[in-house]
Amino acid sequence: MPLTDPSRRLLLKSLLASGFASNAITTSTLVAADDSQMQRYVGGAVLADESPVAVIFDQHGNILASVPLSARAHGAASHPQTRQACLFARRPGLYMNTFDIHSPSEQRSIEPVAGRHFYGHGAYSTNGKLLYATENNFETSQGVLGIYDTEQQYKRIAEIATGGIGPHDVIRIPDSPLLVIANGGIRTHPDSGRDKLNIDAMQPSIAIIDARTGDIVGQHFLPDDLHQMSIRHLAYVDSHVWFASQYEGDQPFVDGLAGVISIDETLSSFKAGKSQAGLTLIDVPAELQIQAQHYMTSIAVVGDYVIYTAAKGSVAFTVNRSTKQLEHSLSIFDCSGVAPMTPNMAAHGATDDTSLGAMITTGTGSIMQAAHGSVTVLAQHSLHWDNHMYHLPTV
Repeated sequence: MPLTDPSRRLLLKSLLASGFASNAITTSTLVAADDSQMQRYVGGAVLADESPVAVIFDQHGNILASVPLSARAHGAASHPQTRQACLFARRPGLYMNTFDIHSPSEQRSIEPVAGRHFYGHGAYSTNGKLLYATENNFETSQGVLGIYDTEQQYKRIAEIATGGIGPHDVIRIPDSPLLVIANGGIRTHPDSGRDKLNIDAMQPSIAIIDARTGDIVGQHFLPDDLHQMSIRHLAYVDSHVWFASQYEGDQPFVDGLAGVISIDETLSSFKAGKSQAGLTLIDVPAELQIQAQHYMTSIAVVGDYVIYTAAKGSVAFTVNRSTKQLEHSLSIFDCSGVAPMTPNMAAHGATDDTSLGAMITTGTGSIMQAAHGSVTVLAQHSLHWDNHMYHLPTV
């Protein structure tokens, strides 16, 4: 039976006490390395003493640096041209933290403006001059993207509506002005902490916004019988956006935990007034839904596949991008963050098949490599990894 969050924390403390997780974080600046071969990743974590940090590590699972944070981190974004990165507090978030990838101690913490809180994710513009952060206008409950000028020390200069409540993840379509937002549909308020205030009236959607104008140019709402399926996380490849959801209802078997939209079909159908064209829901078997507890944690495109993790159910599964069918599942205890391995990692012997090569982090401190339907533990650390991990560009 899957463990609850409190029991996972107790297990982690037990592992630490027994000496099983032995690689403690001690560095605050990057260790020396050959940058031409090093791949860097970043993820939020909680140390054994429950202090939150952002952690940078390499493709072998070696920790390179840690950045102290004021609260738990959730998502991250990396600047397309510079060495900047940004982490966002989990909802209802009260900070985003920017830092230099090579000198993490050079950091800046930005608080939300009055009447707003962060929702855990953000994305840089194509030229990197702007950062878009998902936020809540908690007086009206409407979702917004806060717009920050990276050349003015991340000064907030404007906001645009996301077309829904509870925007969570946001991604930028490469080489375009388009942003895709997962409106989870869940209303929150800082006075209520992480309580979900509108479960009976949720209306999740995926919106495509033209960042130049703030106009919604495409949008999908799930069918009425799936209104409690909160769309949370996104991954892009080849004009398609794959999504992962979390179900807030009580039915044992539902559609919508995983799906994909075609950008081209969505834009053309939205213009023609046909909002559902271009949306495909993935068939996830009932037994797998029950094991995953209807909760998808993270998502990543890896070669010909899309990998989903479900921390509560300790399971990960892959969907074939071409057939849109589920193909493999793996039992990985408390699996959380997932990110693709890069081609030059394969060239250095990490794997000879990047179509199934992924890095995975777990809530009990593991960093793993998944390939060919199996997993290998690369490192074990004295911490609790949070939900996501991200590949950082080599700059």
